[in-house]
Amino acid sequence: MQEPPRSAAELRRWVRARSPQPFEDADVQAPPTGRAWAYGPGQYELALLNRLVDEGFAANRHVHYPRNHGRVAGSTVFTAAASASGSVELRISGRLEGLTVGGDPVTLEPSTEPTADPTSYRLRLPAPGAAIRIHVVAGADGGVPAVSVPSDAPLTRWLAGCDGAPLEEIRLRSGGGSPPHEHAVGTVELRVRPGADGLYDLGAPVLGRPVIESGSPPVVSTGESVEEALAGPDHHETRHEVVRRADGTWTTRHPLGFRYLSIRGVDPLPAAVRIEASIATVPSPGAFACSDDRLTRIWATAQYTLRLCSQGLMIDGIKRDRMPWAGDQALSTLANAYALGDGGTVADGLVALGRPEHGYVNGIADYSLWWVVNAGLRLRWFGDAAFAAGEADRLDRFVADLATHAGLDGVFRPTSQRGGFPDAGPGSVFLDWGLRLEHGRDSVALQMLWLWALRSAERVLREVGHAGAERWAAVADTLAASLRRRAWLADHDRWADYLDARRSERPARYANFLAVLCGIHEEAPVPAGVVDALRDDPGGTPFMTAFRLLALTEAGLPEAAVAGVRDIWGPMVDAGPGTFWEEAKADGDVLEMYGRPFGRSRCHGWASGPAALLPAAILGIRPVADGWSRFEVAPALGGLDWAGAVVPTAGGDLVVSATATDVRVEIPAGSVLVRGAREVPGPARVEWSTPAVGGGDLDDAAEIA
Repeated sequence: MQEPPRSAAELRRWVRARSPQPFEDADVQAPPTGRAWAYGPGQYELALLNRLVDEGFAANRHVHYPRNHGRVAGSTVFTAAASASGSVELRISGRLEGLTVGGDPVTLEPSTEPTADPTSYRLRLPAPGAAIRIHVVAGADGGVPAVSVPSDAPLTRWLAGCDGAPLEEIRLRSGGGSPPHEHAVGTVELRVRPGADGLYDLGAPVLGRPVIESGSPPVVSTGESVEEALAGPDHHETRHEVVRRADGTWTTRHPLGFRYLSIRGVDPLPAAVRIEASIATVPSPGAFACSDDRLTRIWATAQYTLRLCSQGLMIDGIKRDRMPWAGDQALSTLANAYALGDGGTVADGLVALGRPEHGYVNGIADYSLWWVVNAGLRLRWFGDAAFAAGEADRLDRFVADLATHAGLDGVFRPTSQRGGFPDAGPGSVFLDWGLRLEHGRDSVALQMLWLWALRSAERVLREVGHAGAERWAAVADTLAASLRRRAWLADHDRWADYLDARRSERPARYANFLAVLCGIHEEAPVPAGVVDALRDDPGGTPFMTAFRLLALTEAGLPEAAVAGVRDIWGPMVDAGPGTFWEEAKADGDVLEMYGRPFGRSRCHGWASGPAALLPAAILGIRPVADGWSRFEVAPALGGLDWAGAVVPTAGGDLVVSATATDVRVEIPAGSVLVRGAREVPGPARVEWSTPAVGGGDLDDAAEIA
């Protein structure tokens, strides 16, 4: 048997060799830097959301996204203090409305430097401590009010307030000459040659633009499959208009999500086409590998799928619908924690989606619940109590608004609202594709999700010392009591589909796995009837399927969860195109969806669940305190010879490797490994044996050099 990878570097190389990723990380160019950009509170996130939504509608022919999301402010006031005297280049997005230095009005002329942007000004700081006040309004072209200075500019204590709101402390965003919400998350250039069939095959999907050298305008079509790339324009999901660049090359007006490229109207075909792809830089990626090579390829494909969908915010998919949805965000937060370690994107998604102008997040009642759940998931998997504290009042108000739809019994009964999602069921409830809810009845699955949201709000607010924690704890207790009284089927030892149902002909699958995840089963083990419901595959999307398998893991059945990953994601990884799909249907027409021949997204962020499921189920790696400050490792290899994982944490790589005889753990700084009564703080390396019948003890920790 080949020696298994043990170190972080070896595990990453093992995964890279099995990843569909068609480029090397060293070739990815990070976004421009050198300047610090100030936005009003929440405005970077909203500006990014609005850009993604606008681009999605412009690029794609079949877009379904409620337009009730928050909009950027029209006016922002910024203040800062000089830490030294000197001259600073001030760059403005929007229109400069007013400027004072030390309380005195200052009139600035645009910079006359030949290379200067027309919104650049030269600002003199007279002395340390001088107070700067800058008033910026949205430009006629819709420019978002923002201000930038060089990263090393002697200005500190930045505050901002939008549309007359009180000033708040803000965090500056790194960027270049233009506002960073306009930047790609990173770029990589690929070159691809035509195959024997005349198609250009990148080997795996990307989100990007082809750049074509031709004297005449080419006719371009793309697809995640060969069939889609060759289809006529009436069947395209994406618009393919081409435009000419200043250098004479042709490209598409909009970025495209594709693997295959067809070029017509050009003779001969270009010997090679350049692809400019948008891809997030990942400084310290996670990894998972094991002796089952198919499982390793599943993990690597989940990681790549998620990375493609990380476009500043986590978007739905790269082809048809490039917009963020709160349910998808919750699942991707778990995958992100193991695969990318990018808590900033999660935080930005929470801020952007948590400010709808009216109605529910994404126009869907349960997506508002998922938004609250995701606030709890982020704190648990990424830590950052400072972010949670800064958003605590908003979270409390958000849950208070949701609670207006709950009765004295705690039961959540949402109502349809303006801007609702048209395909959702009664009360703008979605839950999952193919799940039909009966009018006039209270769905237990929805109540379990509401209970999870209440417990999430309670925990986040309690962690930051917010008084709202007690209120939501009380509502959660009331709801849990109502569920135990009105939804538990004692004869079946499981939960019902609807409140006050006396019997159930089939397992209420969604109600039961959400019951495990929301924590209503405080006792152990989870009742046998509930476990049977978890084993029953209801079909549906990879989104909710991943949560069902996570519930199996939490119920003490990790091998069943791994078997589910093999059964559901295995056919997708075998079939391609190198990413995971919106709907895991591996038989029949795997391209059709929504009544359209190529409507299915075959690179969908909510299908990235194995990135979290496999290391959690096989190696038992999970946090038991926020941000991996305390974690446990409990391998359950099943029939595997070995498995290993790298989890990126704030303190460095958490590395676990296990064989049939031993377990090794590298504990990063700031983390503590918890195993039974033993606790080992990092940085340290520990090892214990794994005898045939459970257990094994921690050896003395050895400091990592």
